[in-house]
Amino acid sequence: MRADHDPGREADVDDHVLVSFDPASVRSQNRAGTVAATAAYGLMRTATRIRVKGLDNLPPEGEGMIVAAYHANHLDPILVGLALKRNGRMPHFLAKSTLFTGILGTILKRIGQIPVLRASAQAGDSLAYAKQALAKGETVVIYPEGTLTKDPDFWPQHFKTGTARLALETGAPIIPVAHWGLNEIYPRGDKKRLRFRPFSHDCVVEFGPALDYSDLWSHRDEKSTMGELSHRLKNTIAAMVADLSGRELPTRFATEETDE
Repeated sequence: MRADHDPGREADVDDHVLVSFDPASVRSQNRAGTVAATAAYGLMRTATRIRVKGLDNLPPEGEGMIVAAYHANHLDPILVGLALKRNGRMPHFLAKSTLFTGILGTILKRIGQIPVLRASAQAGDSLAYAKQALAKGETVVIYPEGTLTKDPDFWPQHFKTGTARLALETGAPIIPVAHWGLNEIYPRGDKKRLRFRPFSHDCVVEFGPALDYSDLWSHRDEKSTMGELSHRLKNTIAAMVADLSGRELPTRFATEETDE
C-alpha cells in the first residue's frame, strides 16, 4: 500500500540539503548513533531497567516505517530511541528545521535526524525529508501530538494530522508505540531531579501491531481521512497506555469522533 512518489524531487524542495539518506550517509549516521546510544543507555541504566515488548510487530529490516510515539516525558525520546537502536533500527526523529544550525544542527545531521520544513511554500513539502527516509527503508519517529501531553493523568490529547498525512502519501506502515514508568524516575515538574532505581524499577516500551488503514486508502486524498486516521491512532496508543499502566481506558477513547 505504498503510493508512487519521487523522493529525489521532494528533496529538491530545499536547495540546501540538511540531511541525506544515501548508503554512505546512513552508515555514518549509524556509527554516530551507536556512540550516542551507548552513552544514553549507560545514563538510563543508572536510573532504571528498560524492557521492550512487541519487537515482532516491527516490519523486516530495510522496510521503511513510521513509529508514532506517545509523548509524556522529556526523557521518552531517549527511551524510545534506545528501544529501536539497541534492536537494530536507527531512529530518525522529526525536529524543527530551525534547529539544524550551529553545534546542535551539526549533531542532529550527524545522527540523521529529520528536519520538518515548516517554512516551506507548500504544506505537503514540510515532510520531504521524512518521505525520502521512508523511501530508503529508514525508521521515522514522529510524536503525533507535536508536544508533551498536558493531561494531568498522562493520557494522549489532540493528535495533529502530520503522521496520518505522511502515511497516506507514502503507504508506509504506522507502528504505534507506548511506554510507562518514566514519571517515577523523572517526574514532570521536577526537571532537575533524576531518581536512581537501577535494580528496582522498570520502564517499559511497547511496539504495537501496524495500524490498519487499508479501509481509508481509497479516500486518502480527502482531508477527513487524515482526521479519521489520526483519531484511530490516538485511540490505539491510549489503549496501549492503559494496558501498560494498569488503568481503565477512559470512555472518550472509544468514540468515533475524528481529530481535526
